[in-house]
Amino acid sequence: MKLLLIRHAIAAGNAEKRMLGQLDVPLTLEGQQQAQQLGQFLHAYSWQPTHLYCSPLQRAVQTLRILRDCNNKPISTLPIQRSTALLEINTGVLQGLTWSEAEEQQPDLCEALLSSQEWIAVPGGESRQACCDRTHQFIQTLYTQHQNSDRLWVISHGGILPYLIAAILDTPQVWEIKTLNTALFEFELDLDHLHKSNGVQSNLALCQILQFNDRPHLSSEGSG
Repeated sequence: MKLLLIRHAIAAGNAEKRMLGQLDVPLTLEGQQQAQQLGQFLHAYSWQPTHLYCSPLQRAVQTLRILRDCNNKPISTLPIQRSTALLEINTGVLQGLTWSEAEEQQPDLCEALLSSQEWIAVPGGESRQACCDRTHQFIQTLYTQHQNSDRLWVISHGGILPYLIAAILDTPQVWEIKTLNTALFEFELDLDHLHKSNGVQSNLALCQILQFNDRPHLSSEGSG
């Protein structure tokens, strides 16, 4: 099975580095153009999905619709399966703020976030465990509902993508990944192997990372 994780294109507030969280904002004009570039790239390289998954927030849905419409007619008619498991992390009292605004409004909280080596809960926000639980369940559901011939696009958000990746890699450690808009993470997985639990070590070729935080559709950038 091929699995392509995609961060949505530039949305209102991204340029100002606002912590959008689960605020529902649209793509900017630049974001629409960026998504179109990605859609054209995927079409040119024949990356044709069989299934589409998406966060229900409009910046993700708009991105996916543009990607879908850049491809051929069969893809343009594929249904979009919206999943709350793909929502951005709820950042509670920091939601919608820039960091400088947050420091003004929540100075003690911001100081704790910067100085502590432990996880700090944001009032009104989502816990780390909740993020781990929903992304792990989503990935496991994909594994049980799909087969090796399926090709999936999954459109989500920069904050929750590291949790999705940790679930795919089956690791409890979630790594910080500075993911730019429309970055791609592409995985190829042998589901027959994943469903086995006999402890036998497999050929590495059965589970591959083909792209990681890449934006090859933007000509001014290299991979990275």
